[in-house]
Amino acid sequence: MLGQTLKELREARKLTQDDLAKKLGVSRQAVCMWEADKRELRASMINKIADALSVSVAELVKPREINVSVLKKEEIMAGKGKMFKGTSLSSSSCCSSGIEKCVDFELMAPEAKKVSLTGSFNSWAKTGIEMAKSKAGLWKTTVNLKPGKYEYKFIVDGQWWNDPKNNYKVTNAFGSQNSVKEVTL
Repeated sequence: MLGQTLKELREARKLTQDDLAKKLGVSRQAVCMWEADKRELRASMINKIADALSVSVAELVKPREINVSVLKKEEIMAGKGKMFKGTSLSSSSCCSSGIEKCVDFELMAPEAKKVSLTGSFNSWAKTGIEMAKSKAGLWKTTVNLKPGKYEYKFIVDGQWWNDPKNNYKVTNAFGSQNSVKEVTL
């Protein structure tokens, strides 16, 4: 869970809940509630926490390995075992269920040094979701998403790109366009 990851990262840096609260300008109780997964974190606060702990947002919200064999089918279907909206049960695999679907994203950018994916599914995190590069220069990632419409962009060596293979785009608040992926089960 996000709370457990937050606690582990905080403790690894030898910070108390009070120390982290002061860095963030919040109460110790707020930190306690986040670590217990009893209070939801807003995207803006996730960014502040990542900065305060000197980690990327992706590291803070990345899925942790879960022994799926110990989860009951009902728990998986109810979404227990999910780490964060848009992530899967395991960092190494995508687990489609009746409520989510594995969605592949890819971008051909052989000259790029780093490519990540960001969008409405991860609150437009500046660091995005890191993508893996093939020898041919094709960058790929898979994200677990619930049915719906999602706007997204690729971040290629710090530059925000639309998906050149997707003609479905919408105008965003900045006057440019975002690519759109519609997910159905």
